Amino acid sequence: MQAQRILRPEGKVVVAVDYREKETASFLEMFGAVVNMDALVVGDFVCSDRVVVERKAHSDFVGSIIDGRLFEQAHHMRDHFEKPVFIIEGHSDRDISVNALKAAIATLATQYNASVLNTKNPKDTALTIFWLAKKEQQGAGRELSIMVGKKSKDEKRLQEEIVCGLPGVGPEISKRLLKQFGSVAAVFGAGEDDLKKVKGIGKKLAARIHKISEKRY
Repeated sequence: MQAQRILRPEGKVVVAVDYREKETASFLEMFGAVVNMDALVVGDFVCSDRVVVERKAHSDFVGSIIDGRLFEQAHHMRDHFEKPVFIIEGHSDRDISVNALKAAIATLATQYNASVLNTKNPKDTALTIFWLAKKEQQGAGRELSIMVGKKSKDEKRLQEEIVCGLPGVGPEISKRLLKQFGSVAAVFGAGEDDLKKVKGIGKKLAARIHKISEKRY
């Protein structure tokens, strides 16, 4: 994986946007930004050679705290950009304790040098990203660069990511499940009683995993 610099027309704000973020991209264009759509390897939006943005709906943000994905993403962003930014969009009824939420935000700030910003909707998110990019590119005169190429992944890593797709399963529990059962197929075929033998999986989570594994599409 390597950095690729994006040419910026004089006087214009350019934002590199992951191809899945079409709604926010349309608002960015409405605000006057030049949008460069691509399959980004790091983050959802790149504002400069040092600022990368990950957008999360509130429910996904809470879920990523619970299963540990949040800090894995933050680590990856911090490896490639000086200033990671998490934008939390909207609100949800997904429950999390105040202490857990504040602890997660504090960890992002102190360990990953990451900012956490709240927005109301995709339009508000786009406006926030537009100003981040404008301050970086026109204020500080920084260039825009994105990470291109795909990170190589070995088979074990791919297996862990597949199991991580199960509800409530983060990287650590994914590894424990694979060590316990030996394969992805065996994890998906495990009964509730066997799942509960894995550290970190209680009765409720075992039931959820078993239900989603057995449910017809």
